[in-house]
Amino acid sequence: MQTLTPPPAAPVGERYLADCAMALDLALDQAPFYESWRPRDPGQTIPVDARYAALPVLTKRDLRAHMPRGFVPRPRDFQTGIATGEIELVSTSGTSEDRASIVWHQPWWDASEHSAASLYQGLDRVINGSQREAVLTTPLCAGTVCHIGELTQAERTLGRLLFLNQKADPNHWTPADKNRMLEELRLFEPDVLEADPAYLAILARYAAETGAPAPKPRFISLTYEFPSRVHYRQIRRLFPNTPILSSYGSTETGHVFTECEQGRFHQNAAFCRVDFQPFRNGRGAEHVGRIFISILNNPWMALVRFDVGDLIRLSTDPCPCGRTRGLTALAIEGRTRDLTFTVGGEAVTGGQVDRAIGDLEGLLAYQVEQPGPGTYRFRGVVEPAFEKQLFAEAEARLRGLYGDTARITTQRESAIGAEQSGKFRLTRTLFPWDTTDLFEPKGTVS
Repeated sequence: MQTLTPPPAAPVGERYLADCAMALDLALDQAPFYESWRPRDPGQTIPVDARYAALPVLTKRDLRAHMPRGFVPRPRDFQTGIATGEIELVSTSGTSEDRASIVWHQPWWDASEHSAASLYQGLDRVINGSQREAVLTTPLCAGTVCHIGELTQAERTLGRLLFLNQKADPNHWTPADKNRMLEELRLFEPDVLEADPAYLAILARYAAETGAPAPKPRFISLTYEFPSRVHYRQIRRLFPNTPILSSYGSTETGHVFTECEQGRFHQNAAFCRVDFQPFRNGRGAEHVGRIFISILNNPWMALVRFDVGDLIRLSTDPCPCGRTRGLTALAIEGRTRDLTFTVGGEAVTGGQVDRAIGDLEGLLAYQVEQPGPGTYRFRGVVEPAFEKQLFAEAEARLRGLYGDTARITTQRESAIGAEQSGKFRLTRTLFPWDTTDLFEPKGTVS
């Protein structure tokens, strides 16, 4: 069994444990979906961490089948909440197979966002509920003004929010599209630019290459999908001095982790519980595993041990920033479904692949595919001057990652398209596999 070393000196406090117990009791006692879970609960005399560990995992399939009424705790009434405007039903921005509807309570989301902002120095003074925010991501997001088509800037502005993009794949942006978004950013003068890193990288590269004046947001928050070193390098060309941080969360769970000034990720412990399930010994890297999120202090929705489908790498020493509440992660490692496997069958995260090849000079975009056991294909969008040496170096680095006998081919691409969801996948396995025996069943920590 893999020995998991949780971060030392990471007190969560009595308030956190009380919030966890309250959220669990609310779900089990008052949310209809969890009726079948009640016999699994060891009871309130048992430490709350053990109670959570004894329960099943909530999936998106569960959400699709039982949302909304299964997750609205009694005596609250979904129809009344909709009629009064306290809540609304919104769709998540996952893949077509993963999309689900959830109960959205705006005051809870805003409070979660502000709490998460306190985990990066000075950000909470900007994210105060009235900040001007520009959003650059897929138009398939949950926002009510996210549309594919041609809308005016006024039609894409919702109060303090400006939604920039109107195309499902940023590879199809024309120069006119890019110039429009850059001009709108300059005129809107956002406090925060919240961006999908792949989308912002494409826009930043265009601006840098054409000499377009750079917008000047006070902060850039990268979210929606995994931020590659390739993305960071291109974004930094346009924004050399703007603080850039990565914010991790989901429509279902709110803001879960925020990257601090030291580059580590801290749990937003006032609004979520994070349970960590590491890889079994020999099945994946040490201190890496998947996470299950339970939301706290939301009066309208009870989500317990929700599998968000993502992996983190735990920090095993205190963060230099001094924050100690909740879990600290060295990195968000990417999605579980984007795992690839070495020739020996050990799981490789998207983060591991990116650390191996993401800093290759001249690399503009990439995707690593695994068509079958022991075979790999590197697809790269490359600056012409670096093409020959880059593909050779990528092949060598990937062989070092996957094993000496790995069969690796390389393929030059003019662009790598987005998925139906509007998101990009840096890695993908093209043969069937499942998570059976991949993770340590008794290794959950919180």
